[in-house]
Amino acid sequence: MDMSEPYATTVAAVAPVLWAIGTVEVHQVMKRVWAVRDKRDRLATECLGAIAGVDDEAGLAQARRDWKSVGRQDRRALPSTLLSAAWTYLGITMVICVIDALSWLAESGGPGKISGTDPTTAKFCLLAITAGFAFITLLPVVVATTEAIRSLRRARTRQREFATREAEAVSRLHARRSTEPAAPSASSPSP
Repeated sequence: MDMSEPYATTVAAVAPVLWAIGTVEVHQVMKRVWAVRDKRDRLATECLGAIAGVDDEAGLAQARRDWKSVGRQDRRALPSTLLSAAWTYLGITMVICVIDALSWLAESGGPGKISGTDPTTAKFCLLAITAGFAFITLLPVVVATTEAIRSLRRARTRQREFATREAEAVSRLHARRSTEPAAPSASSPSP
């Protein structure tokens, strides 16, 4: 397939529209991811508070079950996060397509010369659009990557905190059992 002026013009016009629509959609998906993350953080905080106040085996078992729901929240966000990553790569590919089409249209002696347009203006447009695409593509990627790293760190910290509090709760229960007077068993003789 050869590059032609109508093809390059179409690519330069259509790809940004698709890119913009996709970006809005991915933003909506990421809002759901952020909502799941917020719910996970609330659940984790509640679980950490609950395990700190555990005073029996049933409470410990319930706290452990509740903690598993925190992990389920992380798994719920995974497909949306993968979709966002896939869109990021596709968006970068579309940006490259637009840049290639605009570069071809801006070539000295190319279609710009034949139609009598000014190649300097075309090159200026190419640079401006390239800078704009780079900014609006890379900024969300940097923000999303930073947020993902922070979220993972928070999750790991909460996991360690839960494990510590769980160990403390188990120690309290064992200590309580060892200090409680032994209840007389049914088989022991009564005085």
